[in-house]
Amino acid sequence: MASCVVVTAIICVLLTTVATIVAFATPNWLKFRDSSVDIASSLCKCEKCDCGLWMKCAGSPAMDSASLDNCNTFFAQDNLIEKSLPDWFKAVQGLMSCAVACALISLFIGLFSLCCSCKCCNPHQAAGAFINLTFLLLAAGVCVFGAKAHMDNRARVMAEANTVDPLFSWSFWCAVGAAGMSLISSVLYFCVGRADDYSC
Repeated sequence: MASCVVVTAIICVLLTTVATIVAFATPNWLKFRDSSVDIASSLCKCEKCDCGLWMKCAGSPAMDSASLDNCNTFFAQDNLIEKSLPDWFKAVQGLMSCAVACALISLFIGLFSLCCSCKCCNPHQAAGAFINLTFLLLAAGVCVFGAKAHMDNRARVMAEANTVDPLFSWSFWCAVGAAGMSLISSVLYFCVGRADDYSC
């Protein structure tokens, strides 16, 4: 029977994996609100839109938020947007792609450990290593995106009066939450792994 700490760690890894996939796939990392911005110099080549890692969703002038009916991937029109993205943005895409893979591997190892009857094999350390790597990848991706979006595009956490600067949107904050949850999962797996070492 699995201990309470193991089950808690697996649930935390599951939450981390879901949050990482949601942040990875949704187009809501930055919300551009300025209709007078130069589209050619804009990060996602749009003025009033939601920008994610892989697509942008533009809104109409009458709407305050973007519409899912008006989304385009960065690979549309012969990779027009993807080719023009800065290197730091492509690095965040790579970091988040690796974080999704590591979170899934950690989840599979954690679920496998529930039916593992071997007393001296320790899949918890492997699951802990992968979720720890997930934390490092997520933390690096969020820090790079947050710093560069603020420095290059004046992105803000909250709207300020008389400004139309871009805002960090909910997918970004979902990635931040996934990083925090992966750190908690990593600590739990470290504790489980150390306890298993002493019981063999």
